Amino acid sequence: MSLTKSSTSTSFPIPHALHHLERPPYNLLSYPLSFPCDGTDSERVEAFDKLIRSLEDGNRLIERMGTGGTARGYEEENENINYLEVEEERIQRLYTLVRKSGSLPPKSRQRFIRALSTAVNALCSVIENTQARLSDTSFYGSQENSDNIADCSQRSEKASSSSSLLPLFLRDSVNCHLYILFSATSSLETELKGTLLKNVNKNSEKAKEKKAWQDLREDYASAFHYASLTMSKYRSNLWKCGVPEENLFFLPCRLSYKLLESNSRRVVDYVLGIISATIEATSSIPSTIVAALLDLLHSHEHMAPLVAELCKKDKTNRLAIELLREIGRLDFSAVSSFDAGRASGVKNLAPFINELASRDPNVVRANICFILPHLNSEPYYIRSSVAQAIGFLVQRTDASDSDDETNIGGPTENTGNENEEGELQTRDTNEEGELRTRDTNEEGELRTRDTLFDILTQRVHDISSWTRCAVLKVWMHLVETDSIPIDRFLSVTVLAIDRLQDKTVAVRRAAMKLLTLLLENNPFGSMLEPTPYDNKIFELKEWLDVNLPEKIKEIKEAITESNQEVNEFKLFTILSKEVDDESAREDGDDSINYPELKAKLVALRLASLAKAFIVEFEDATRVLEGMLFSSTTSDVTEALKFFVQARHFKLPCAITGMRKALALMWSSETKVQEEVLEAFVEVFLAEPGTSGSSLLPMNQIAHNFLVLVASASVSEEASIEEAIGRLVKEERIPPGVFLILWSIASRANGQARSAAMVLISMGVSADPGIVDSASRLRLLYEAGLGDYTEENTDWATCRAASSALKKIGCIQATATPGSAKAIIVDFIIERLVLIVQGDWCNDVNEECTQCWYSAAEQAIDAIFAICHEPESAGAEIILAMETSTLGERSSCNAIRLSRLFFVIGHIALKLLVYSEALSSSVQRANAAKNLSQQQKADERKKKNKNESNLEDELGVSDEAEAETELRIAEIAEKEIVGRGLLGAFGPLLVKVVSNSDGSFSSPLLQQCATLALCKFMCVSYTFCEKHLPLLFNAMAKAPTEDSTLRANTIVALGDLAFRFPNAFEPYTPRMYACLRDGSTRVRRHTLMVLTHLILNDMVKVKGQVCEIAMCLEDDESRIRDMSRLLFKELSKRSNNPIYNLLPDMISQLSKMDIAKEAFRRIMGFLLGFIEKDKQNEMLADKICHRFPTCTTISQKADLAFCLAQLKISEKCIKLLNENFKLYKDSLYSDEVTKSFLSIIQKARKNSKAELKEVLDEFENQITTQNGVGAENEMAGTKAAKAKSRASKRAKRNALKNA
Repeated sequence: MSLTKSSTSTSFPIPHALHHLERPPYNLLSYPLSFPCDGTDSERVEAFDKLIRSLEDGNRLIERMGTGGTARGYEEENENINYLEVEEERIQRLYTLVRKSGSLPPKSRQRFIRALSTAVNALCSVIENTQARLSDTSFYGSQENSDNIADCSQRSEKASSSSSLLPLFLRDSVNCHLYILFSATSSLETELKGTLLKNVNKNSEKAKEKKAWQDLREDYASAFHYASLTMSKYRSNLWKCGVPEENLFFLPCRLSYKLLESNSRRVVDYVLGIISATIEATSSIPSTIVAALLDLLHSHEHMAPLVAELCKKDKTNRLAIELLREIGRLDFSAVSSFDAGRASGVKNLAPFINELASRDPNVVRANICFILPHLNSEPYYIRSSVAQAIGFLVQRTDASDSDDETNIGGPTENTGNENEEGELQTRDTNEEGELRTRDTNEEGELRTRDTLFDILTQRVHDISSWTRCAVLKVWMHLVETDSIPIDRFLSVTVLAIDRLQDKTVAVRRAAMKLLTLLLENNPFGSMLEPTPYDNKIFELKEWLDVNLPEKIKEIKEAITESNQEVNEFKLFTILSKEVDDESAREDGDDSINYPELKAKLVALRLASLAKAFIVEFEDATRVLEGMLFSSTTSDVTEALKFFVQARHFKLPCAITGMRKALALMWSSETKVQEEVLEAFVEVFLAEPGTSGSSLLPMNQIAHNFLVLVASASVSEEASIEEAIGRLVKEERIPPGVFLILWSIASRANGQARSAAMVLISMGVSADPGIVDSASRLRLLYEAGLGDYTEENTDWATCRAASSALKKIGCIQATATPGSAKAIIVDFIIERLVLIVQGDWCNDVNEECTQCWYSAAEQAIDAIFAICHEPESAGAEIILAMETSTLGERSSCNAIRLSRLFFVIGHIALKLLVYSEALSSSVQRANAAKNLSQQQKADERKKKNKNESNLEDELGVSDEAEAETELRIAEIAEKEIVGRGLLGAFGPLLVKVVSNSDGSFSSPLLQQCATLALCKFMCVSYTFCEKHLPLLFNAMAKAPTEDSTLRANTIVALGDLAFRFPNAFEPYTPRMYACLRDGSTRVRRHTLMVLTHLILNDMVKVKGQVCEIAMCLEDDESRIRDMSRLLFKELSKRSNNPIYNLLPDMISQLSKMDIAKEAFRRIMGFLLGFIEKDKQNEMLADKICHRFPTCTTISQKADLAFCLAQLKISEKCIKLLNENFKLYKDSLYSDEVTKSFLSIIQKARKNSKAELKEVLDEFENQITTQNGVGAENEMAGTKAAKAKSRASKRAKRNALKNA
């Protein structure tokens, strides 16, 4: 090809495609003339290598030109550069190599592309040096008459600003080499993306090959970067008027879009530099770049941070603004929320918004109007991204704060003459204007910030749970960065508490984390006890009432009276501004200390906010505690973390929350148990923030335990005992803590004494050594059972001491007779007997006896645990109480008699347990004896093979074991409550419970007598069977207000059903009837007992289960939840009893007097458990056959509704068609017809073509019958009215004739 040097335009235009180089004006050949086209493969490979070597030789010459190594003046260098022009042959070689680059061996191809990259780098260097020399010539020539010589750095500035064009041949060489490099690398990138850079084994040959390609990619990316910078800097020297040729200028960018898919950071840096340099060189952002970047954002997930980084490199912010504008123009209405997860383009584009906001919040804030409309877009990705971006916009940064402070400073350093008045006046005027402008800008920014905060508040209620969760995470980030104004702290707390009731797990988890962070980062201090804040508010208000100026008082009263909506915080803010205005006035009252006044108002406002913050948590205690019992593990763990932090900040809800949390020690999930235990350690044993690694002082641990136990319920005490027991076993509680508790139990009074004894009892369950020694037993005797307890009737301490004793076993049998331990044990048993007799109780005050019950129960348990012969001690107690209660008197005290009944009932039960324990010990002894005998017999058999063990053959040992069991059963049946001492009280119990003459009407006496009777019944089958009718009659006759008797009896009946199911079975319907009791407590206990009986197969699930179904609509939430739990557990069984019960339940419930909505809610819940197609079909058939038995149209409507709730299959439709005659008479009802039409609509979904015809026919049949039936019904109604009128006329005529 020929090059025309005189032309100022390039003679090597960039072709549209590589093969166009074989056309004019290029006229290149596919191969050089000397190329062995028909040679062997080895000859062709050698020829290609020769072409590459010739390129490398030419590159060395260009590199010398770039460094100026051969320059001897411009003319000589110009002659050398003419070598490049030769250069059809070089261009021909380049074209041949790039055309066949795909078929080159990998190493040859890498050499070729690396040679091209070197050539491009060298040519860029030549351009720089050539332009620098041209500029130096003009620069030094122009300095001959100059007075000043500037710094040498002006040369490069002069070079880039020179408008003289570079030689044409140099520009053509740049065009040619850059285009050839682009063509070669573009095709290579396509191949690299497809196969060459796939994941391979690190130590394989493929890995080395992959590394070579990645190194090559860095080389040509660097070359393009250098070329892009050179073209941007010297565009006025490369193109006329500095207007670049787009086909060439954007070549690096075209390859950059492919290179951005690389995972190499160096390549990405080069690429970002290429695009950034191209943007800086243009007066406006090219639309091709914006479109290409948007396409990349849509196509690749990893592009968002890279494009955001590119926008940050653009100092003019034009790229960011254009991208935001284009994103704002996008229409996402076609992407539904269902499709948003599949629309990868939307998913990939969304992160760019918040990435840009995190890097350059000022640009996004200034152009927020472009993206805010997308808050109403359908895809939740976009809404979430905009919300996250808003979070970065309102985030407080130290840099921005410092900038604001420095900008509002005084005058800057002066370089001119400051003595001239004009300049000073001008400067003062400018400063005042700047300050006014700055104040206006600050107010505008505050308003914008408030608006963005309001948007974040609203978005917490977004329709998508993903967006709600994202917004809550934004609030979490703002809390961590201290970006939430103190005025909004309260509203954010309310918002987080509200989201705790969200239906989505992730949202609840995020809300709980937000609450924990709000607590950790609160601006009110590390102590959030309400009492100090109440005192402070009271003091500040008193001070303000005295010292507030009259004028401000009048303003306060006016605001309060005129605007009821102004809360206390806004009022204090308004008053603070009024104080500022008053202090700024020249005629203000000098006697008023305005700074102090404002400080008091600010302090009052802060204290009120803190108190409101505490109150919000206290009001939300129920919701927070509810999270502990969520079925989701993450809810539980996050709630535990919150209560740990709440305890560290001394929130009142922390102790109650941790008591509730300890119930999770009984969870079936080990992870939950471990979380609860760790939370327990962090709250009560460890230093705050140490995660249990550093413990508190032992005095503080003991104090924490006392506070925890002080007001705990019985169930909470059981959970606390489990936690303390595990910690004692793991030796995580220092032994010194129990020494301190012993000291408190010995010296303290009242609740502290009993609480310390309770804690000691809890520790004994894991380590009996805490009590099991002579000295400790003596201490327990004196502290828990001694004179102090008797004088103060401290039944709580008695109960705790007895509980500790029953956990250490039969110490009377193990203690050495005559030893100190044996002596103190005897004293303890005597004291326990005295406590059980109840002689310390006040016979007038029922409250004292009520407290005695629990202590007496534990004391009896302790006697049977530590005493060698507990039956003797029990007989002593009963005889003493019988003498003091009954004696020879004709009447007795009702309270004393109730205590006697309580004791004999509990002793009877303990005797049953004691006899069974003796039986078990005998069986174990017999088993050990039999094992020993069997081993001896085996040894004898080895010696004498003919000898046989006759006892084993005859089964003598098994017979002896059975005889032992029968003997124990006979003792329980006939001795304990029959012929024994306790049996003498049976008739008295029956007489008191029956109360036929009304002599025993005391509620307390009736409750104790009934409970004792139930315990007697648990012992003997005969006694139980005989007195079950009496027990149910006593429940029926019990006063309505005495729910305690009925509730206790229900629980006892559950025990009887477990022990004697055959005797209890006939009375099951009467048990179900208690579900309709007027007392919520009785209904709850009844449902709880029935649930246990049903799930343990002790009661058969029959038709009465509809009574449990009615509990699904109970007013009490716990009853509703328990009934739901029962049905869910039943549905998990293999036979699914709900399916068998449903037909009868539907009929019975439709006949009951319940609301239609309640019936439909119940049946909707129950029918949801029918999942198998076969069961659905059979149930549909059974329901159809019940239509003729219905007596009212409402019952038929109920049946039709149940049919509509089933899962409809093709067989179901056929069954409905076949049974059409069974329900066609009811189709005149629009409600029934509506249910059947809904069945058809449900069946149309995913139905086959042949089924659609059946459905159409079925639908026509139903609608036709509906019209006919309606007409018949109307005609029948008219006929009935006519008949009624005729009968009335006949009667009137008969009367007239008479």
